[in-house]
Amino acid sequence: MKKNIVVLCSKEEFSVEQLSKLDFSGQVSFVNSKSESSLEDLIKLSKNADIIGFSPDKIGKSASEWLFQILEKSPNVKGLALNTISSDYIDENYCKERGIRVFTVPDYKAEAVAEHVLLFLLGSAKRAFINERRTYRRKYKPELGFEIAGKRLGIVGSDLTAQKVARLAKGLGMAVYATARFEDVYRQELDGLLRDSDFISIHLPNTEENKKFLNKERISRLKQNAIVINLAGREIVDEREMSKSLLSGSVSQYLFESESMNKSPLEDIETALMFKPYSGLTREAQERNKYWWVRSIANLAGVPTS
Repeated sequence: MKKNIVVLCSKEEFSVEQLSKLDFSGQVSFVNSKSESSLEDLIKLSKNADIIGFSPDKIGKSASEWLFQILEKSPNVKGLALNTISSDYIDENYCKERGIRVFTVPDYKAEAVAEHVLLFLLGSAKRAFINERRTYRRKYKPELGFEIAGKRLGIVGSDLTAQKVARLAKGLGMAVYATARFEDVYRQELDGLLRDSDFISIHLPNTEENKKFLNKERISRLKQNAIVINLAGREIVDEREMSKSLLSGSVSQYLFESESMNKSPLEDIETALMFKPYSGLTREAQERNKYWWVRSIANLAGVPTS
């Protein structure tokens, strides 16, 4: 008997081929984006589901709470397909007790984020971001940048994005060092990496353990005028200590993503360059996301697809 599959996402977001694979996997229902947006709507849609496809980005900060409520009111669910790399926002013990299998997707945005790091490397070296923002404020004071060929990039972390950053940076003639062992990349202990690198790119899991990883002591070890790039999560850097180093000039620029810098010690510091979190948003990354999400749903339904 076909599984009852509920995808908490609009049908229009999938390609014809992907919809065909989903239809082959079971009886599929989607969210009507124009009328079904409340928690009550999603609970009603999911109540008879065997498999739920869940996208936390569609809900936002309430994703964890909403998902728990949806699962509580869906007694038949035995499969949960997440379209995210991590499952840290779900209650794994609850799912285990219920016998709900949870599938995530592989790192579909590694290439997109790695290219974004490259953009930040070039933009910060050329002082392009600072000069552009000054121009926008009608306070243009051009500053000379520098060429990155031959400069040293230190990579902290070992995920797939870090490996792709290393490959791209080597292609631009940079000397690349990392705290992990990558192919064709020099390995260096953290202390030496911080001391010797012109650029630092952070690629650590944004976990409680790594909170303020780049703390006062480690920031003090950075090479004079180093540029720090952090797309792993704001919590990984001690912003109060970073602000002091930016104001003193010991750190040249700090580039990161966030929705807002309001009430942060970095606020109003010209060399603290905040960008909205869109590093992983490319057409190709979104296509890979949907591809793996459909595969997860099909596998949970017992109808594997390529």
